[in-house]
Amino acid sequence: MNQHIDKVVERFGKPIGKPDSPAIRKILGCAMTDEEARFLLDLPAPKADLAAKYGLDEKALDDKLLALARRGLVVSSRKGPRLPGDLTTLHDNIMASAPDKIPPGIDKYWRELYDDEGWVNNIGNFLATLPMTAIRTIPVLDSVRPETAQLAPHEDIEAIIRAHGELISIRQCCCRTAAKKCDHPNDVCMQFGKRAEYDLYRGSGRKVAADEAIQIARKAGNSGLVPMVTNMANLTALDFICFCCGCCCLVINPGLRTGKLDNVMAPSRFVATVHECDACGDCMKQCCVDAIELKEGSGVAVIDRAKCLGCGACVPVCKMDAPITLDVVRPPEFIPETFAGPSVVGHMQDAPSGA
Repeated sequence: MNQHIDKVVERFGKPIGKPDSPAIRKILGCAMTDEEARFLLDLPAPKADLAAKYGLDEKALDDKLLALARRGLVVSSRKGPRLPGDLTTLHDNIMASAPDKIPPGIDKYWRELYDDEGWVNNIGNFLATLPMTAIRTIPVLDSVRPETAQLAPHEDIEAIIRAHGELISIRQCCCRTAAKKCDHPNDVCMQFGKRAEYDLYRGSGRKVAADEAIQIARKAGNSGLVPMVTNMANLTALDFICFCCGCCCLVINPGLRTGKLDNVMAPSRFVATVHECDACGDCMKQCCVDAIELKEGSGVAVIDRAKCLGCGACVPVCKMDAPITLDVVRPPEFIPETFAGPSVVGHMQDAPSGA
């Protein structure tokens, strides 16, 4: 009998209209035992109460919580350690864990939930209905020329990294680890401050200096990945940079597949412009939202400005003397000063209390 796992299945499945989802049942069956599910359902609770109920001393309880955190099954809250509050956070925690902590085969069940059971539509529709767009694109390193425009610190990858240089962690991308649909670089997800603390606490990431983080960001951008941050202008509150692809990302992909990308994520303040073209098609292959096509007849690359995210991933692959540029098309106030929406988008889990 898996009566406690059954309750966890309902807890995660009910909000998305799948209270008895076969895929969620398989995911949780891989991720935890029924006894662990029982323990997790008792969270959050005072440590003294947990220790007494399960016959554990303080160290044994802390060890148990750490072991569960390392597998992505525990996050923190103001009331103490608990199960992740939603399915997306559970996915991100489990699939961003150290490779040896990810249950073998669980990625298959996440794909089953996402594609076969339609979780992709739940995600896209939910993100599209938020009162404000939660995620924003920023340009890849070196894609904005100083003579063309000046980046504000909160849209400048190097400035963001330098501002958080005291504590940076790098971990694998939970989305690409689960989806396995492309060969883009995987160990590129950046966390700052308390998020980095969380990575280091549970062993899911490694600490890096700012210079190494900048090189990782350059590699990610040059490969065609889209840099994304929380949609706000508060530099010190930007506590992660994701580097995302159109085929795996749990923000971009649901936005594309539901046709609601404009409501799911905000573009940067820039749009790409082609100045000279030899019709090589490299920029078209680099664009993850299909905003570039070769014009019929002339074969010249044309950018659909309505689709363009302004990420600049097309810039580094252009070999022409007068290449693609990113040009300002939106004012500074396009970026909100603060973000007031719910923290349920991927990679937004809390750091553990007392870590």
